[in-house]
Amino acid sequence: MIWIGVIFLAVGVAVYFSGLLEQDPDAVFQRASYAFRMEKFEEAKQFVDQLLDSPSHQVPAAMLGAEIAIKERNPVEAIQYYEHVPDNGSREALKARIRSGELYLFQLNQLSKSQDEFLRAQKSFPDDPLVLERLSYLYGLTARSWEAIPVRLKLLQQDRIDPLVLYLLAMSDRSLENPQLISEYAAAAPDDPLVQLVQGRLEIDRQEYTAAEKRLLQLVSTQPELSQAQVLLGQILLQKGDERRFKKWQESLSDHVRKHPDIWSIEGQWYQQQGQRDSAILCFAEALKRDSTNSTSCYQLGQLLFQTENENAKFLLEYAKKLQEYEGLVKVVYGDKDLQAAKQLVVLAKELGLLWEAYGWSRASRLLDPQLAWAQATESEIKPVLANLSLTRMIADRNPVSYFQLPQQKTVSGGNTPGKLNQRIDVQVVSSISFEEVAEAAGISFQYFNGHAWPDTAYKMYEFTGGGVGILDFNADGWPDIYLTQGTSWPVNGEQKQYYDRLFTNQGNGTFRDVTSSTGIFENQFSQGVTIGDLNNDGFDDIYVGNIGLNQLYLNNGDGTYSKSDQAQGSDRDWTTSCLIADLNGDGGPEIYAVNYLTADDVFDRVCQNADGSERSCMPLNFPGAQDQLFENLNNGQFENITSSSGIQVAQGKGLGIIVADLKGNGFPDLFIANDAVANFFMVNQGTRKTTFQEEALLSGLALNAQGRTEACMGIAAGDADADGLLDFYVTNYYRETNTLYRQMAPDAFIDETQSAKLSDTTRYQLGFGTQFLDADLDGLLDLLIVNGHVEDLSAEDVPWQMQPQLMLNRGKGVFLQLQTPGMGSFFKQKRLGRGLARVDWNRDGREEAVVTSLDQPVALLKNTTEPHGHRLVVTLTGTKSSRDAIGTTVRLKAKDQTLFRQLTAGDGYQARNQRNLFLGTGERTADVRLEVSWPSGLKQVFEGIAIDQEIQLIEGQTTPVVKRIFE
Repeated sequence: MIWIGVIFLAVGVAVYFSGLLEQDPDAVFQRASYAFRMEKFEEAKQFVDQLLDSPSHQVPAAMLGAEIAIKERNPVEAIQYYEHVPDNGSREALKARIRSGELYLFQLNQLSKSQDEFLRAQKSFPDDPLVLERLSYLYGLTARSWEAIPVRLKLLQQDRIDPLVLYLLAMSDRSLENPQLISEYAAAAPDDPLVQLVQGRLEIDRQEYTAAEKRLLQLVSTQPELSQAQVLLGQILLQKGDERRFKKWQESLSDHVRKHPDIWSIEGQWYQQQGQRDSAILCFAEALKRDSTNSTSCYQLGQLLFQTENENAKFLLEYAKKLQEYEGLVKVVYGDKDLQAAKQLVVLAKELGLLWEAYGWSRASRLLDPQLAWAQATESEIKPVLANLSLTRMIADRNPVSYFQLPQQKTVSGGNTPGKLNQRIDVQVVSSISFEEVAEAAGISFQYFNGHAWPDTAYKMYEFTGGGVGILDFNADGWPDIYLTQGTSWPVNGEQKQYYDRLFTNQGNGTFRDVTSSTGIFENQFSQGVTIGDLNNDGFDDIYVGNIGLNQLYLNNGDGTYSKSDQAQGSDRDWTTSCLIADLNGDGGPEIYAVNYLTADDVFDRVCQNADGSERSCMPLNFPGAQDQLFENLNNGQFENITSSSGIQVAQGKGLGIIVADLKGNGFPDLFIANDAVANFFMVNQGTRKTTFQEEALLSGLALNAQGRTEACMGIAAGDADADGLLDFYVTNYYRETNTLYRQMAPDAFIDETQSAKLSDTTRYQLGFGTQFLDADLDGLLDLLIVNGHVEDLSAEDVPWQMQPQLMLNRGKGVFLQLQTPGMGSFFKQKRLGRGLARVDWNRDGREEAVVTSLDQPVALLKNTTEPHGHRLVVTLTGTKSSRDAIGTTVRLKAKDQTLFRQLTAGDGYQARNQRNLFLGTGERTADVRLEVSWPSGLKQVFEGIAIDQEIQLIEGQTTPVVKRIFE
C-alpha cells in the first residue's frame, strides 16, 4: 500500500509541474527562482527543466539552471545548461560561452573544449575584453605566442594594460606560461590535442626529441591544421637532418599552416644547411613579411645577403641587434619596474615601429608614476596614430623586407635540389682519456674568496665572477709556473693582508711552492682576471692583473722579483674582468687591453628583487656596460691610453672574455670579446701602425647566435675545431642558452655551427665559464674542456647550482661528443662552481693539462693520465723581429696524410692566460714532419725533417730548432 502511495504522489507532482507549465511559464520561472533563493536546488531544477523547451523562457531558465549546478559544484551539468543558450549575439549567450570556457579551463581542465567556448564567444563578440583575456591566457598556456598576438594587441587597443601581456609579446615563443599546470590538464584529458602540444614542447625543452617527435607526428596526423604542432615537428626534423622526412613534412603543410612565420624560418634554415642560398633567402624573407620581429629570420637573412654583397645586409643585421636590445630592456622593465629603462625601451620601440608596445609600456609606466612626463608625452603622440593601425606588432612601413630586391625563384618548397646533410656520428665511442686532480699532492693550496658575507643569500654582482689563472715562466727555467688571483672582503680595504694573489713556482719535480712573498708581489685588491706577457721583450714574463678598481702591472726584474708599475692602471671606477698582452700594431711592443664589465654608482651594492619581493641577484641588463680600455706600448716603459682614438669605443660592451688572433695572416691581429647578454664585439684591426680597429661583429657573424639572439657569453676558446686550417671560436653561455661554436669560413667571416657540431644539447642546461681547446689524447683533433657553475643558487627552482665539468671529444669533421666514461677521473664527476681555466703542460710530459679555479672549492690542477695516447710535437715560439711573445704566429705541420694548423693566441678566454706553446698531436705517426711557420713580422720559414715526441723552440729567423725536451 505504501508503494502505491508513493507512485500516486510522484504522478501528482508531475501533473502539478505540467499543469504549471501549461498554465503560465512566468509562474514556473518565478517558482524556480524562489526555490533557488531558498537553496532548494533540486526543486528549482525541476521547474527549470520544464522551461528548457519554452521559446520565451529557455534562455533565462538555462542560465538559472547553470547557476544552480555551479552552486552544487557540478560543472558538467552547468555546461549542459549553458548549451541551451543559443549563439544569438545576446549578452546571455556571451556569458554562457565565457562561463563554459572558464569551467572547462579552471575546473574540468579540458583545454580544447575551453578554447572552443571562447572562440564561439569571440565570433559574436570580437572585442569583449574578458574573452580576449581568457584567449590570451589560453594561448600562453599552450605555447602559441603567434596566435596570441592579435588578441593581446586588441587588449592594448582597449587600454587594458597588463605588463605581463607586454612581456609575453616581446618574448614570443621563448616564454611558456605556467608549464607546471600541464600535468593537471594531462590527468583530466590526456588525449586533448592542446595537452599533447604542450607536452611535446616540454619534451623538446628537456631534449627528449624521440618522444617529442613521436607525439607530434601522432598529433598532426589528427590535427594537421594545428600550426604550432607543425612548427615544433619541423624544428625536430630540421635538427635531425633527414632529407626524406623533412621533405615529407614540407609537402604536408596546408596554406593555413604556412601563414605561420616560423614555418618559413625553419625552411630557411633547412635550405641554408643544404647550401641552397637563394631558397633560404626567400624563406627568411617570407618569415619576416609575416612577422617582422622574427629575430632568427632577420639575422640569417642579413648574413646571407651579406654573402651576396647585397646593400641591405647591414641594415638587417643592425635591425636584428636592435630587436635583441629591445628584448633585453623588456626583461629589465618587467622584472625590476625600472622607469629609466622603461623610457629607453619606449624610445627603441618607436624606432623599431612597435607602436602598440611603445604605447603599452608608456601606459604601464604611468601605473607606477601617474605624473611621468615622458610617458604622458608618448601617449599623446602615439594614440592618434593607433586608430589607423592593424593589429600587428610592427607597423607595415617599418617591415625590414618590404622594399628589398630579392632573388627570383618560383618555388622554395619540396624541390629536388640535392644538398649536404648534417653529419651524424652515432657510433659508440671508446676513449682512454683521463685526468687526475693533483693540486694538493703538488703543493698548491688556494681557494678564491668572492667577498660574500655568509649566511646572506642575496648575491651582489661582483660575487659571481670568481678568480683568474695565468700560466707563466717567471724565472725563465722552462717550467711553467701558476699565478692565481684573489678576491677580498667588501668594501676593499687596501691595508688588509688576509687575501692576496699567489704565485706558485714549478719546482720541476711534480710539485709547486708558494713564492709570492719573495717576489715582491703583494696584490690585495679585489682581483679578477690576469694576463701574462713580455712587455719589454727582455725574456722575462710580466704580469697584468685586472681588478675591481685600479689594475696592476708587475714588471719582471729578471732576478726572481717583480716591481710594481703605475702604467696602464685605468680608473679606480673600472671593473676589469679579462685582459690581454699582445702586439696589436706590429711595432714589436705588446699592448695591454683591459676588458671592462659594468658600471653604475650602485653596481657593487644593489640587490634586485623578484616579482614576489624576494631578493635575487641582479642581471647585467640592470646596469650600463663599461668601456674597455686599450693601452699602447710606447716602447720606452710608458703606456698611453688610446681608447678614444683606437676605434674600440662602442656602446654597451659588457665584456667577460677576450681572444686576440691574427685571422688574416697579416701581422695585425683582431680582438673577439664575449659580452654578457648583449651583442659580442669583433674588433677588426685596420692594419696600420696607429693601432686602430673597426667593430664588425654583426658583419662577421660573431655578434649573435644562429637564432639572431644575444647570449650571456663568458669564456672563449680558440682553435681549429674542424681541421680546415682556419681558427674557430667556442663561447660558453648562460643556462638554457647552449654554448656556441663559431666556425670560420673565410678570414673574418664566421657562422654558428653549434647544432651541426653536436654541441647544442650537451650544453643547453649548463652555465659555462672557462673553456679551452686541447688535444687530450694527442690524436691531432682538438677536444674541448669546459668548467660550469651557476651565478646564484636557484636549486629551489630545480636549476642546478654547482655543475660538473665537461670534456667534448672531437670525432672529426668538427663534430663533438660529450665524453662520459668511468675512467675519466673524479674531477669530472664532482660538481663545482667552476670559473677560470688555463691550459698548461705543467709536468712537461708533452700532454696538455689544465688549472681550474672555482668559487666553492680549492683550485684544481689536472694531470693528463690518458693511456694510450698519440705522439706529439710541442713547439715554443720566440720572436725577434716580431714581439718576443710572437702572438699570432701560425704553425702548420705537414706529413704525407696529415696537416695540422695551430696559432699562438692570447687573451685565452675567461680571465685566463694559457701556457705559450703549441701542441701538435700526430696520433700513431712517428715519422719526421715538415713545419711551415708564419711570423707576425711577415717572415715565413719552413723546417724539414722535424722529429716528433719532443719539445722544440723555434726562434724567428734561425734555421735550426732548439730541442728543449725529448719525450719517452
